Amino acid sequence: MYELITIAFSHYCEKARWALDLHRVPYRERRYLPAMHMLATRRALRGTDAGQADRVSSRFSTPILLGDGAPITDSTDIARRFAPELFTDPEAVRLDRYFSDELGGHTRRIAYWFCLEEPAILHGLARDNVSAPQAWLLRAAFPFVAGVLRKNLKVDRAGYERSLDKARAVIDEAGELLSDGRRYLVGDRFTAADLALATMMAPAIMPPPESFGAVLPQPEGLSLGPRALVEEMRAHPAGAFAMRMFAEERWPRG
Repeated sequence: MYELITIAFSHYCEKARWALDLHRVPYRERRYLPAMHMLATRRALRGTDAGQADRVSSRFSTPILLGDGAPITDSTDIARRFAPELFTDPEAVRLDRYFSDELGGHTRRIAYWFCLEEPAILHGLARDNVSAPQAWLLRAAFPFVAGVLRKNLKVDRAGYERSLDKARAVIDEAGELLSDGRRYLVGDRFTAADLALATMMAPAIMPPPESFGAVLPQPEGLSLGPRALVEEMRAHPAGAFAMRMFAEERWPRG
């Protein structure tokens, strides 16, 4: 039995869960809130050289998969290990890396901007996805958690606006690829490219709980600003495609 350490609603963690679920790999998930995951991830990596900081994550980011052998600390590496058939096409591999690198960090910052501007969103995510003690601790330590997120992820007005512009540009590129009516981004089957686009768009489109591995807020429960953005992103050709991937491919075997 594998053990998957996650930030429950993280789109990077969803990428790993999707690959594991696709092949029914048995695992137990340990879900944490942002900042509260650090103790678990540091303990999991103690005494190893696993984990590597990059442009969008620290060495102690989630997901981390524990089981046979060394910990696997990157969502793409987890997906490649357990769903290798998704990575056989070089173009799919390129697009997977592109969307993960150029979109995922920006949609995450956009989501956290709204969560910190309207703490009720983050408290709702905690209530629906982690234990009651963690949700209580978030309320008690919210100024600290908010400070960590703002500092580490550069969550401020300028960062939000830059990320929104960048995300829209990348999503427009994906929309151009899809403009010829293709069913998948590469070839005639689901690949790592589709997995990456769908998951990296998740913070902007908020897939419903039956299509996602955690509970995300839905547009009707959001205030005007975030609701308008989710509706905009869902209506975009790339957003509609991502929603279809979640609906049709997330649990294709029921």
